[in-house]
Parts: sequence; structure tokens; C-alpha cells
Amino acid sequence: MTSIDAPAPESAPVEKPNPIQRIIGVFASPAKTFESIARRPDWVVPLLIFLVVAIGSGWIMTSRVDFHDLARQAFESNPRAADMTPEQQGRMIGITATTMKVFNYLSPLLTIIGLLIIAGVCLLGVRAMGGEGNFAQAWSASIYGLYPRLLKSIIATIVFLNKKTITLVDLQNPVRSNLAFLFDPKVHPVAFAFTSWFDIFTIWSVVLYIIGFSALSRLSRAKTAAVIVVLLFVAILLTLIGPAFQAAKMK
Repeated sequence: MTSIDAPAPESAPVEKPNPIQRIIGVFASPAKTFESIARRPDWVVPLLIFLVVAIGSGWIMTSRVDFHDLARQAFESNPRAADMTPEQQGRMIGITATTMKVFNYLSPLLTIIGLLIIAGVCLLGVRAMGGEGNFAQAWSASIYGLYPRLLKSIIATIVFLNKKTITLVDLQNPVRSNLAFLFDPKVHPVAFAFTSWFDIFTIWSVVLYIIGFSALSRLSRAKTAAVIVVLLFVAILLTLIGPAFQAAKMK
């Protein structure tokens, strides 16, 4: 009697990540989504969406914002403004307005540079703690993890579209998703800058980064949280240098 070989078991289907499903998953089921990202990182579609939003926001800003007026508002907070002649003040305001326009046009490029820095620094942090992971995984997790900030950018753009005039404070805190609106940036620059960091969308992204880098590094959530939080506070301290000098000059 001839034995019949049993058919070989079918291999498990290869996971085919869908970027749109992953974007939804970042908000709906982040743990499962970042496990998928760690297994098969991707970045083209989520980054393109980031850039499209950045370009769209920049175009709206250019069409609705008076950069010269914003530069004047920024210049008025400079303690040395009173010591300058009208000609010097006009020249400085013009330079500041041009700089604001340039940074607005460069926002897509600055977005990419910022994400590259975030990915590299966070990867170095978890690797220093004994974790695993490569740059492709970190790059993908960094893009998806910043999507709450993209959501804030979209909300801010809608807010700007419904404002007749846009002030410098509006640009600095358009959604009021933090306590910075309690402080006047001209009078309390350090408090304004510090409380701006404790933003609902920023905290949301920090939580996603902990989940994402824990998944790719195979570190515990506690160890990953320690790395991400330490890096966050280093970033906060660096951004407080300018406001601290501004506050010192006001005394």
C-alpha cells in the first residue's frame, strides 16, 4: 500500500502594510501598529502626507499673514529696540520679515530635517540602553509618532482661516492646547516657552514615541520612557536658552 505524503502546510501570508491603515492605527491601536512598523518599516506615504500638509499650511500662511506686521510685533519685544534709530528699526524689521518668509517656504525641508534628527537621536538613546533597532525602523516610527502634531497643524490652519487678523501670539499658540496662553510672551518669555512644551498634542506624540521605540528596540516601556523623557527635557532646556536671555535683558 503506497503511502501518500501529507501536503506541506501553507506558509503564513506575508504582511502587506497599508500606510493609510497604519495612520489610522496610530490613533486607534498604537501598540499593534508600531509592532507592525517595527517588523516592516515604511515612510514614503506618511512623509508625503506630512509634506503636503506643510506646503498647504505654508501657502495659507503666505496668503493670509502680514509678515511685516509680525516682524514688527516680534521686534517690539526686543529690549534693545528703544536704543535703535528709526532707520535701524526699519532695517531690522525688514530683515526679520524676510527671514520669517524664508522659514515659511522652507517648512517642508525643515520638517524632513527635524524628523531625521528626532529619529537619529531617539535611536541612539535606545541603543545606548541596550536596545535593538536600525535607522529604517526609527525613521518610520518617528514619522508615524509625530502624527498628533500633524493633526494640530491641520486644526491650526482651520483656525487661521477663520481669523481676520493673525498675530504673533496666534502663531506661537494657535490652538491653545497648552497653558502658554496664560502668559504674555513679551513679559514672561521663559514661562511662555516652557508651558508651550506641555501641550496635549506633544504629550500624545511622546506617548506614541515610547510605544514605537519600545517595539523596535525590544526594551521595556519603562526603559524607553526614561530615554524619551530625558531627551525631551534636553530639548526643552535648549529651547529655553533664547527666552532666558530675553528675560535677562528685560531686567
